[in-house]
Amino acid sequence: MIQIMNWFSMVIGLIPLNRQQSETNFILDYAMMCIVPIFYVACYLLINHTHIIGLRFLDSCNSVCKLSSHLFMHLGAFLYLTITLLSLYRRKEFFLQFDARLNDIDAVIQKCQRVAEMDKVKVTAVKHSVAYHFTWLFLFCVFTFALYYDVRSLYLTFGNLAFIPFMVSSFPYLAGSIIQGEFIYHVSVISQRFEQINMLLEKINQEARHRHAPLTVFDIESEGKKERKTVTPITAMDGRTTTGFGNEHKLAGETKRQEGQQKNDEDELDTSNDEDEDDFDYDNATIAENTGNTSEANLPDLFKLHDKILALSVITNGEFGPQCVPYMAACFVVSIFGIFLETKVNFIVGGKSRLLDYMTYLYVIWSFTTMVVAYIVLRLCCNANNHSKQSAMIVHEIMQKKPAFMLSNDLFYNKMKSFTLQFLHWEGFFQFNGVGLFALDYTFIFSTVSAATSYLIVLLQFDMTAILRNEGLMS
Repeated sequence: MIQIMNWFSMVIGLIPLNRQQSETNFILDYAMMCIVPIFYVACYLLINHTHIIGLRFLDSCNSVCKLSSHLFMHLGAFLYLTITLLSLYRRKEFFLQFDARLNDIDAVIQKCQRVAEMDKVKVTAVKHSVAYHFTWLFLFCVFTFALYYDVRSLYLTFGNLAFIPFMVSSFPYLAGSIIQGEFIYHVSVISQRFEQINMLLEKINQEARHRHAPLTVFDIESEGKKERKTVTPITAMDGRTTTGFGNEHKLAGETKRQEGQQKNDEDELDTSNDEDEDDFDYDNATIAENTGNTSEANLPDLFKLHDKILALSVITNGEFGPQCVPYMAACFVVSIFGIFLETKVNFIVGGKSRLLDYMTYLYVIWSFTTMVVAYIVLRLCCNANNHSKQSAMIVHEIMQKKPAFMLSNDLFYNKMKSFTLQFLHWEGFFQFNGVGLFALDYTFIFSTVSAATSYLIVLLQFDMTAILRNEGLMS
């Protein structure tokens, strides 16, 4: 699905033709990125400055229809021209840099998986792949329906010239949504790499539950019992050897009692040993170390990988974050005006004007489509941030368990401590955002809904009956 989107993006001039090759023809790579915007501007000027074609020149298009058409067309022009200019800026450089860094990250991840013996674990990846493809299939169906409705309505109105009004109606929103689809793909790749790191860290965390430091445990109680068991012979004045307690029968009874008590203590320790699932050897008063295969050797590489993926997130947000601003603004305006037209116009005079119904439904369809795309962008950005935070939480949990490799080597402890501290700085420094205007997380939904509610309270107070009566839509 992503390959289809990439090819379609090349055709309509949103990304360079050979974006993953550094030594190619510059004119050939950026030809479509210049031809398509020029064609769009020509269609835009043709509709606005000539009387040849356009909805506003039709006799059946009333004032409400003209207002809706102008707003939809000018808002689309703002969206398309903005994302086009931002796409021309270091577009090919971004793809080359992203692919080079991603290949380096994948090489290190594969090495770590071989060390941790996880190269055959693909259960999580399969589940993620199913959800991933289902999301893209859902988006494809939504866009297919939106484009079908617009093209069909315009063809019934303008015939063979329907492609000209289509370029200034649905095409800008289609182009903006495809750019957000590119952003969705790159963020999902970053989130998947964070998940792979978390799987490797979680394996180390599970091994830490069964491995303990090879430190000698001094059982004070047992030593005390051994001292009490030790009987020092005392030589009497007459030359006979006696015990410190005065008689041998009393000594034998006391020794037997202490041995029985020590045996009970050892049974209790064995019971706690089974509950904790630890490899203790209390007879030798030491902790036996598990000598199985471990993956703590991956920790330095995993910490470096985490920083590299965060750096990759920074350049991805720098490329697509500015393009989120006009898209979210267009989504906000189209959604508000779509609700206004649906409640104040179509609910009252629906079915009396074909062009007015067309504009109303066009607003509703594209408001739903853009909101779906915006939600997926926010969801994937939140998932990437959560997976990044989860890595630090797993490392902190490993530190709390004090495994053998951490206590026996200060290097691991210092590395883990530095990683958790550095992540605090990363968390305050970076988050997916729209050039600092808003954060791309679920809080953006709350702020948008609250702002939209305030605008709708004002818009829904307008009395449209007089305007609709003057247009002949109401008796």
